[in-house]
Amino acid sequence: GTHHMAHPLVLAARPWSFPAALVPVLLTGAIIYKSGEAWSGLELVRAVVLAVVVQAASNTGNTYWDFVNGADTATVGGGADKDKVLQHKGVLVDGLTDPSSVFRLTMLLYAASVAIMVDRLLASNQLLAVFVCGILLSHFYTANPVRLKYYALGDLAIFVSFGPLLTRCTTLLVSPGAAARSDVAADVLLLSVPVQLICECILHANNGRDIGEDSKHGLRTVANLLGFDRARALFIWMIAGAYGFAVGFALWHGAPGMLCVFLSLPLASDVVKRFSRDANLMADLPKRVAKLHMAFGALLIGGVLTVPS
Repeated sequence: GTHHMAHPLVLAARPWSFPAALVPVLLTGAIIYKSGEAWSGLELVRAVVLAVVVQAASNTGNTYWDFVNGADTATVGGGADKDKVLQHKGVLVDGLTDPSSVFRLTMLLYAASVAIMVDRLLASNQLLAVFVCGILLSHFYTANPVRLKYYALGDLAIFVSFGPLLTRCTTLLVSPGAAARSDVAADVLLLSVPVQLICECILHANNGRDIGEDSKHGLRTVANLLGFDRARALFIWMIAGAYGFAVGFALWHGAPGMLCVFLSLPLASDVVKRFSRDANLMADLPKRVAKLHMAFGALLIGGVLTVPS
């Protein structure tokens, strides 16, 4: 395909994956709004910007360390047609830019995340602790010497940073009143689970596609430890689990409006069909799961707003 290429550093940041950070923040905002506690729209904007900046830093860092550690090589994509392989994969492999500029951008983004937060971090120890844990997980997800991703801990790192850490950070920023209430904390934590299950499916689709590639380089991911068939079964269970969670929450809160998440089911059935041994179907699967995540997340937020106060 002769489609227009974005700047390589923009590709390395993978803007298509930003909803993974946006959804948990906005979902937390919706739960706080329904709690009746005082909240700050400006602080919600800050939480959104922070989430996207840290996500971009994690993505560019991932591009850099995967290249440096030899996880991404010229055979990236496992035999799929070149135009189907996600473009960020080729930023360094195809020499579109040099590793040092990707590394510099990563550090710049992390510095920006501290700058965005500095006044609040100095004022709250709990916020500082949550923030530091989130940044460390995000960085050492692929960075030497820890490289969580290479020891099948990447899935857990993503789950924790985009689930409990990001949503707690948002609550602390947006509404100290809501942050002090255990019922709000419970709702935030519970509802972040279905969102995180589908978010985890983005990563799992990526690792399922790269099973051959990763095994060759001695990388351990949950997908290649399980092998393809069981990895596919896990993918289906996680997606089913997300919908199951929404149903449970709807029953528990007497909020049938939450069932609107089922409007995203056609997207879910499409990604399940595509999780297959066909390299071309798998090539852009992470991006398709990201679309499901965005749709499911938006519907879930809409559902939360219908919960009787």
